[in-house]
Amino acid sequence: MKEILVLDGAMGTLISEKFKIDEKCREKVNELYPEIIAQIHRDYIEAGADFIKANTFNCSKEALIKYGEDPEKSYSYALKGAKLAKESALKYNKKSVGTFCLGDESQIDGILDGDTDFILIETIFDYNEGKKSLRLLKERLAEKKRKKPIMISFAVNKIGQLYSGENVLDILNEFIVEDVFSIGINCSEISDEIIMLFEKMRKATTLKISCHPNSDGNIKKYLLELSKCLNEGVLDIVGGCCGTDEKHIKALKVMIERDGVPDEI
Repeated sequence: MKEILVLDGAMGTLISEKFKIDEKCREKVNELYPEIIAQIHRDYIEAGADFIKANTFNCSKEALIKYGEDPEKSYSYALKGAKLAKESALKYNKKSVGTFCLGDESQIDGILDGDTDFILIETIFDYNEGKKSLRLLKERLAEKKRKKPIMISFAVNKIGQLYSGENVLDILNEFIVEDVFSIGINCSEISDEIIMLFEKMRKATTLKISCHPNSDGNIKKYLLELSKCLNEGVLDIVGGCCGTDEKHIKALKVMIERDGVPDEI
């Protein structure tokens, strides 16, 4: 049996639904209510997560302008989010992950200066934007003379296509560059075609394969879909995206420990 690493679940839905905070800019909560972000991290760790995602996903200057926020807060929101995740992970000997999608220099610099253990470019739905984000991250790492393991995760439709039209398999090698640690799919539904995609990804690369899908709140359905992938031995990292919480992650961890996971095919 091989080891399966567990990523945590959603952040934004917990901020609004569990803690009843209406703030549209989730990353602003890093400074307004840091104790809430730390609580969410702690809940996920106690549920069994090995990786804790920082609350840094959507605080580029462009994103803040859309929220009606001061774009110059991009760096500080990202820095604070990264530090909160790093501090929480260190307390429990876990790993922190700074995340972004359509990042800019200020956001990425904040994440890097917050010193998370990993950097995750997730929900890559557009090929050109994904390449741009990866290129910018590599440039900022080089400028700061740092090395960080990078995680790549695409958002796809039921047949494994990005929303810009490309099939993940056709562009996979363009994202497998130096220091990339894992590659996978998030913010998507699991279908038979997606399971086949994971099988092909497994044969195409020696990198770790990840999946953190959405949930409609039905934990049994969420577990059933992930168990299909785990039983095929095609995943190394699993967790949750939109609609998931610490209960999903706890149930996932229990399932993995109870059933075990076969060696990869």
